[in-house]
Amino acid sequence: MIRRKEVHGFTTVLLFALCFGSVLSAQDRAGRIQLATTRETPNAFGITDYTVTTVSATAFFPNVSGVYYHTTGSLGRNGDIGTLTEFFASLDIPAGAVIDYVGLNSTTDTAFAYGVELFNRHKDGTLTSIGTFSSTVHGWDTDFNVTPIGYVWDGKSGNALIIQVEEGSNPNLQFFGWVEVWWKRSVSPAPAVQTFNDVAPGDFGYQYIEALAASGITGGCGGGNFCPTANLTRAQMAIFLAKALGLHWPGN
Repeated sequence: MIRRKEVHGFTTVLLFALCFGSVLSAQDRAGRIQLATTRETPNAFGITDYTVTTVSATAFFPNVSGVYYHTTGSLGRNGDIGTLTEFFASLDIPAGAVIDYVGLNSTTDTAFAYGVELFNRHKDGTLTSIGTFSSTVHGWDTDFNVTPIGYVWDGKSGNALIIQVEEGSNPNLQFFGWVEVWWKRSVSPAPAVQTFNDVAPGDFGYQYIEALAASGITGGCGGGNFCPTANLTRAQMAIFLAKALGLHWPGN
């Protein structure tokens, strides 16, 4: 069970706005999803197991080229004292990934020293905010959002995932080590028009059969049918698995 170790809510949103609001217009702030945080690792069970993609602080670039950031002995990043610094990095995950949790690894002595935001950047330059939260005071540890986000990344051409870490104007040096994103796979939504004559929308397994067909894993049993109730031979199973897993001979 994920429980909250730091009290947030309205106070968090208000203080975050006070800390960072001077550089964000009202239009920028509109529509942003404020996420409460915890330092407990998200749970994962069975078919809902998460893959964790970690982006090291050394992969982030500052908004001011080569000036307001340093790499520490811990291989973390930090801006200068009394300077607001924004760090950016790209995130690469597969299409169909459901993003539930974002974590910031940091060590800070100042409340809300860091703000983290995940964006979907579109080809026309506009941004969709997926979620944002602020850091808490602690030694090296990781803050997570408490409630799953449930954002489905479609991976379409013309979109890109961007992580922003904003370090406020703090009286002392603050450091962050990485941002980690917890995601799980999903099956693509079923199409409105069926592929096989004998598997109609609403039939048992329709979404999953269509996903197999769309992935090139199955072409059915012939004559435009899938034969959903037919027995599966070991040879057919081998074909399904080999195509689904992309099995191949290794190179030299």
